[in-house]
Amino acid sequence: MPLMPRLCYVGNVYKPSDDTWLLIETLEKHKPRGYTCLDLGSGTGILGLYALLNGYCRRVVFIDIDEDAVESTRGSVELNNVGGGIVVQTDAYVLREGSFDLVLANPPYLPSEEGAPHDVAVDGGLEGWEMVVYFIEYASKALRTGGLLYLVYSSFTKPEVVMTALKANGFKLNYALHKHFFFEELYSVECVKLATD
Repeated sequence: MPLMPRLCYVGNVYKPSDDTWLLIETLEKHKPRGYTCLDLGSGTGILGLYALLNGYCRRVVFIDIDEDAVESTRGSVELNNVGGGIVVQTDAYVLREGSFDLVLANPPYLPSEEGAPHDVAVDGGLEGWEMVVYFIEYASKALRTGGLLYLVYSSFTKPEVVMTALKANGFKLNYALHKHFFFEELYSVECVKLATD
């Protein structure tokens, strides 16, 4: 039985939802193994903590730009009493390229509503795919050759744009899972980082 982390919620942090559970389902199906993991856009820290608690990786760097998310992740790491977690607040964490075995990402993917207040937890840009593409580019730099990206996104994100971005950034699709929820289709993918020329 997989271990589920206890979570801390501070302020307006994104609470795990259908997309989170779909990505966890993908992890559980493939049970990846790596030493270092990046929880990109950590929110509550659920994905990185799930990977730590279930032995998918031994060290996790959690990064997020939102202060509430960073505080939530720190609280979640403390609640679960796990070593091997480093929490950083940034949108441009300086990392050694190719230093991670796994990247876990549930980026904001909903199109921004004109005139509505900006919510970093869900607003993916004007078209909805901009933040997803940014996460893909970031993951491509972070992962070693042969490293794995686990990514979740929505039909609102324009899946064809996501697939083009994955290919353009050196990823090959290994596995895709999709489920229909209300007015959208959610996609969870496992991609491998190919060697660059």
